[in-house]
Amino acid sequence: MFFIVCALSAEAKPLISALSLRRDTHACPYDTFFAEDSSCVLVISGMGTVAAASATTYLLTRFGFNKEQDFFLNFGSCAGAAPGLHPIHKIHDDVTGRDFYPDMLYDLSSCGLPLSSEKALVTVSHVVSSLADPELLYEMEASAVFQAAARFVPPHRMLFLKYVSDSGTDDPKKITSALLTAWAEKHVSTILRVIQYLKDHKEEDGAIDEDLFLDTALALRLSETMRHELHQLFVYAMAEGIDMELILSDLEKEGKIPSGSKREGKEVIDVIRQRLI
Repeated sequence: MFFIVCALSAEAKPLISALSLRRDTHACPYDTFFAEDSSCVLVISGMGTVAAASATTYLLTRFGFNKEQDFFLNFGSCAGAAPGLHPIHKIHDDVTGRDFYPDMLYDLSSCGLPLSSEKALVTVSHVVSSLADPELLYEMEASAVFQAAARFVPPHRMLFLKYVSDSGTDDPKKITSALLTAWAEKHVSTILRVIQYLKDHKEEDGAIDEDLFLDTALALRLSETMRHELHQLFVYAMAEGIDMELILSDLEKEGKIPSGSKREGKEVIDVIRQRLI
């Protein structure tokens, strides 16, 4: 089953239609929609972290998430400079300063979402009027969704997909429901391909080479945040059958490993990401 959380009905409307979901007519604290074949259930949380966490917990407890078979998807709009739909590999909570990392285990390039489309996202407490960092995306729910879902869902079975609706606005009324629905509609075909891909995907057995990972992290002088990024790349390489040891050996021959500073280590991580695309 696919468990989907959207903040607004305007964002969810195209998905509800495309997946032929029916409204749950039983007494529910949140608008809930489900497929007759029990393949998908969607809840609309409302805006903000409290509503998002509550709706996520409600959805996962009521319908019972299966850690071996089910997937969790958070879909919605965000502010950003890069148009299009983006898988999220890092979520930063602007209020608490905490970072969260959905494990990007699956290669979605065949669905139209190459590794280069991944973005980091910041969850803020208000609609942003401008972008503090044009490389980041901004919205108001993802960190709460992640924290609530993490009690039930392994990180590699979470997927956060955000589409850019604006680059920040000083008047939220300019972002109308009609516009949010129209922008969401553009990405429905991609979402459907992602869902089908995940249905068909058979998770690889095994785990990353922890010794190689730890040795590399030490050689690159990585911070804890950068270790998480490197770990995701190791998991990605394992899932795609890519020889990470060969990539690291080449970088060592090129003099990039070991690194002389955390900044250089970050640059090496970026190179590894590029070579995995």
